[in-house]
Formats: sequence, C-alpha cells, structure tokens
Amino acid sequence: MEIKTYPWQAELLASLNELKDRLPNGILVYGPRGIGTFDAVHAFAKNLLCESPDLDGSACGHCHGCHMFDAHTHPDIRYVVSEAESVPRELPFTPPDNATDDRKNLYREILIYQTRALADFLNLTSHEGGKRVVIVYPADMIRAEAAASLLKNLEEPPEETVFLLVTDEIDRVLPTIRSRCRLIRARVPTKQESLAWLQSQGVADAERKLVEAGGMPLSVFDQDPRFYLAPDLRDKILDVLGQGKNANASDVIDSVGRDVTLSAAALLFSRWAWDLASVREGAEPRYYPERANALQKVAAEAPAAGLYMWINSVRDVRRVASHPLNAKTVIEALLLSYQRCLA
Repeated sequence: MEIKTYPWQAELLASLNELKDRLPNGILVYGPRGIGTFDAVHAFAKNLLCESPDLDGSACGHCHGCHMFDAHTHPDIRYVVSEAESVPRELPFTPPDNATDDRKNLYREILIYQTRALADFLNLTSHEGGKRVVIVYPADMIRAEAAASLLKNLEEPPEETVFLLVTDEIDRVLPTIRSRCRLIRARVPTKQESLAWLQSQGVADAERKLVEAGGMPLSVFDQDPRFYLAPDLRDKILDVLGQGKNANASDVIDSVGRDVTLSAAALLFSRWAWDLASVREGAEPRYYPERANALQKVAAEAPAAGLYMWINSVRDVRRVASHPLNAKTVIEALLLSYQRCLA
C-alpha cells in the first residue's frame, strides 16, 4: 500500500530524519486523529530501511529495501498494530489463536500475544545488515499485560533497533511507556492548509466539512464506525436536538440500527453540547455553524442547571463509549434526558 504524507508534515518528517544517526530506544509521536500522524511515522520507518535514501533523508522508493517495505515483506520491520487500525491500512495482522472466524468486531486494543511475538524478531540480527524497526499503534490502547511485555523490550532493545510508537491521545498512554520514549508532537495543520489540501482533493463544501470534522482534514474522509454516523441519521439526531425542550426522541430512536456505535453517537452529542455551551456564553458555534439559529434558540430557552446537567451526562457517556454498551439504549436515554433537562 502506498504511504501518503501531507504538506503539513514536512516539519515532523524533518525532525524525525534528524534522529536517524542517533536513534533513541523509542520515539513516541503524538497528535490528534485526523492529521495523518501514523502515515508520517510509517514513512519515517521506510526512510530508515531504505538502502539509498535521498539527500533529505527520505526513501528513494526504488531500492530492494523500499520494494520489500511496500510489499510488507521486509524482514527488519514488525507491526504491533491493533486489528481495527491495521485493516484500513492493509497492514499485516495475525489474530490470536482463540479468534473465531465469524466474529463481527475487530480487535481495537494491542494484546499480549502481539508483544510476546516480538521475542523471536528481537533475538535475531538484522537480515539486511541495517536498522530494525517496530511500529506500535495505537500506543494508548495497549492492554496492561501487553504493556508490561513491551516495556522490557523498550528498556533494553537490541542494537540498531528502534521502537516507533504513535498515539492519538497522549494523555492515555501509560506514564511508564512515555518515560522511556523521546516525545515528538505532530503539528495540527492550520485551517488554510487544511482547506487548500481538501480543495486539491476535490472535496465539495470543504469548509463546512472541515468544521464538522473538528478542523482535522483527514477526518472528513473517515468512515470508521467509531467516529462516523451515516449522514441521514446524523441529520435526524441534529434536527431533534435543534427542537430543544420540544424534541421528539421517537423520531430518531426508530431509525437507530444495530450497526451504530456508541462512540460515534457520543461524539455528535459532545459536539452539540460544546456548541450549546459556547452559544450560551456569547461565542460562535464551532461544529455546527449552519445550525446557529437553532443553537441560539435552545441555549436561550434552556435553564442553565438543566443544560449543564445534560452536558455532564454526555461527558460521562463519552468516557465509557468504548465499553460494550447497547448503543440504541444509551442514545435513547440521552435524547430523553435532553428533553427533560431543557424543559
């Protein structure tokens, strides 16, 4: 699969390439989801394994090492990546022995069998006589027992071996992992950079879509069910929320299918809550400016205590959105409490 990098990542890639001759044991690159942080780190891994890099340190794309890297057959790289992140990137993933063929959900965490599988790789010398690379993503979704196994290798990796860790949420990475890595922050693109890139990709109504994506350009294309609601359901929920105390939850509840994830719905509720609080304090809505009139009407009519009680409920749901809760039931509860709190 072709590695894509983006205009706003030039500074990040330059910083990473500067470390090529004095690599630390581990590098942890962090930045919000939707700016392509993993892609930049993946490109850097290719730079490390290229046999004839360009003057700026980037991979040539033509040597034997680059061809093996692109074909996922390079013997000096290992991916410790969750199944949910490996599938859309076409990265190698081996499920655990107890995985069933008919399971519907992808593994979203890094499991202990993945970190234990590194033992054979790390005990061997480099096949190509150069560096060896281990890519770990998402570093904030490593199970405790897997983290313990990973830490041992991070502390004393074999010579010429580097761990490249990536996370979308640096605050959720275990302190023991953070303390053993060189931390590098991925810069978020400016609105102008994001718009220019989206327009170059032929995205219609790019500014509105960028706003709804929280300013993260790649999130405009993200259809991961954890973050994406079908447009018709999204609009139905927003229409109901725009009715404030007159909201008719039954209009939405009947249309919520089993494939809707709680994390995606909770993200929409959270953004609506943010806009409501902003409008109430006299600021402009951030995520749904096209619904400014509805937001202003709801914020003006809603009692402050009720409004912030509902906002706290949304916050609590987001905290547990990754748990195996019944999405339809929780969405129904949030909509009904919305109506009660604003009445």
